[in-house]
Amino acid sequence: MLKRCNALCHMQIETTYRAVFDSEWDLGAVRGAIESARHVVLVAHQNADGDAVGSVLGMWHLLRAAFHETPVQITAMLPDGVPMDLDWLPGAEHILSGKTQYDACSKATAEADLVVLLDLNTVERTGVLAELLSKSGARQLLIDHHERSADDRCEALCVVEPHISSTCELVYWLMQRVFGDSIFGREAATCLYTGICTDTGTFSYSNDRQSVYLAAAALLRFGIDPMAINREIKNVFTEERLRFFGHAMDSLLTVYREQEVALMVIPAKEMETYGVESADLTGLINEVMKLRAVDCGILIREEKDRVRLSLRSKMRYDVNQLARELFPVGGGHVRAAGATSHQSLHETVKTVKQKLGLALAAICMMLCISCNNVPVVETGTTEGKDLTENLINANRYISQGEETSIDSYASRRGWQMTVLPCGARVMMTEEGKGEPVAYDETVVINYRVENLGGGVIYGNTEDTVVAGRLEPTRGLDAALLTMRHGDRAWVIVPSELAYGVVGDGDRIGTRTVLVYDVRVAESVVKRVEK
Repeated sequence: MLKRCNALCHMQIETTYRAVFDSEWDLGAVRGAIESARHVVLVAHQNADGDAVGSVLGMWHLLRAAFHETPVQITAMLPDGVPMDLDWLPGAEHILSGKTQYDACSKATAEADLVVLLDLNTVERTGVLAELLSKSGARQLLIDHHERSADDRCEALCVVEPHISSTCELVYWLMQRVFGDSIFGREAATCLYTGICTDTGTFSYSNDRQSVYLAAAALLRFGIDPMAINREIKNVFTEERLRFFGHAMDSLLTVYREQEVALMVIPAKEMETYGVESADLTGLINEVMKLRAVDCGILIREEKDRVRLSLRSKMRYDVNQLARELFPVGGGHVRAAGATSHQSLHETVKTVKQKLGLALAAICMMLCISCNNVPVVETGTTEGKDLTENLINANRYISQGEETSIDSYASRRGWQMTVLPCGARVMMTEEGKGEPVAYDETVVINYRVENLGGGVIYGNTEDTVVAGRLEPTRGLDAALLTMRHGDRAWVIVPSELAYGVVGDGDRIGTRTVLVYDVRVAESVVKRVEK
């Protein structure tokens, strides 16, 4: 029988924290630039994530330690300030916001003799601070882990390592080599470890080199609490943010199984409706990548004067190359990249779909619909009668599935609906006192559109339409011709009577059943002259 040992076992691990990188860094030049400075400005990109905030704050703490005997001013700033889910990081209250403290940022930039650019490969990514930085006569030190284009002439002193996990990891290795361990403390280590975790999905991607684990282990020596950091990173949802994530997954996501691509399109109005901002979308693309059938995930969000894209991949797609080919301001890593489009949201989505052939995929989805009894052969090898038969069979089964889903939806809500000859369903909720809507009559309608999951596709909208001529929403058109002015009704429109297999190129995805809450205005506008 084995005897139980009550003695406590103590384990000691001795290791040398070293890593070999592809690039040679001019450590002497870096040290010289830092030690000769009297006012240092630290800045990262707009819509800052954990790596951006962590690297700025990590450098802020490290430089304060390095200059503890020298009167040097150190100013940290971010274009949009610190996002709420990272305001717990030590020192976050000292970061200036370009949006709310622009004058202070302007003054600091004008006085600086060294600007340290972190986690960005172009000054354009600093948003409202870009003009200030471009006009600054200060020397620049760029520390980044994103690839730079071959024709990019960087006038800054560059420390760039594209194959490293994060800028925070790069800051650790660089500053450790330049100044040694003496400048590191718990606060700096906490910031850097946070950035490493967020940019690797807590070591689930961008971690194919041992340097990231060595850096994480080295930072543990300075008294950080990895479990507390992990809790802070993950448990950051407000109710609004959580509800929006659910809405986005339910209503704004389209999966193209043929291409193994998931596309999520987020209009600005959707964020306004749920009370969330761009910073609240951090991590949403990672939720999309949990889909087994998806190799490439693309999140497209509309901002005030631009459209931003976040791209992720598992194995098949090089999203760094894809981002660069899509838009001039794009790039990153093979598995994680970003891009900026100055097209409209609709045109941006169209560009992405054309690049990936997703318009074709939408049609192919009819043939690949997951219905075991549908006889389907591989697309591309089918023609003539076989192809026609496949399309007819697939469409029949899809329609049957939609009918079942619509019936179940109406039953759960206790709706007694009238089925129109075309297949659309109508249930009046308010009776108006006006005349019946006539064919060719121009009317004003107020409506809201949902899907069968209850997700809002389009919020309260007013539109002027010609009854009897609505395309492609033939189902809604048929319902309007059954209503009077002042009537309000629930209308359920099967996908084949709406936007079918291609969607509307914006918020309505492939094969989406639409649920309208529609009201016809009391007053008559006019009738179309024949």
